[in-house]
Amino acid sequence: MKTTQGFGDPDFYNGYLRKHLSEHHFEKENTPKFIESRIDDALDTYTEAFAAGRPPYICQEMAMRTLLKGIYVSRYDIIYNILEEDCWRRLSSETWEVTAIHFTHDSEINAILDRHGVNGDFLDRGDYQAMRLEILGTVTERLDGYDL
Repeated sequence: MKTTQGFGDPDFYNGYLRKHLSEHHFEKENTPKFIESRIDDALDTYTEAFAAGRPPYICQEMAMRTLLKGIYVSRYDIIYNILEEDCWRRLSSETWEVTAIHFTHDSEINAILDRHGVNGDFLDRGDYQAMRLEILGTVTERLDGYDL
């Protein structure tokens, strides 16, 4: 059974958001102004839902959706996923994180991500597979060049 610990608590939202931004490498969004704005929006969502008579667990779910809107999946996540799914024979799992971080700074890979309009809600759209194959081709070329 879920407890209501953290429901509607700004410190909970602050900690959760900071951890999410850090773990998923959302560097541009990891600013005090962005974080404060998102926490305020999440708190507003929670209190409005609670005032409308919704149960706390529903209010919390709505607040979390507000907190993470547009920042659910990062460019790092997409690249890491490709390395994990398609390059596991070439790279050891210990190198996936640092390799994904490295490739987030690759101009050709970023051009592909830009062309496909990758943002935090990208996986909701249908062109993931085409983009994934294009990035995989570029990653494979880079790894071949690194003799990996």
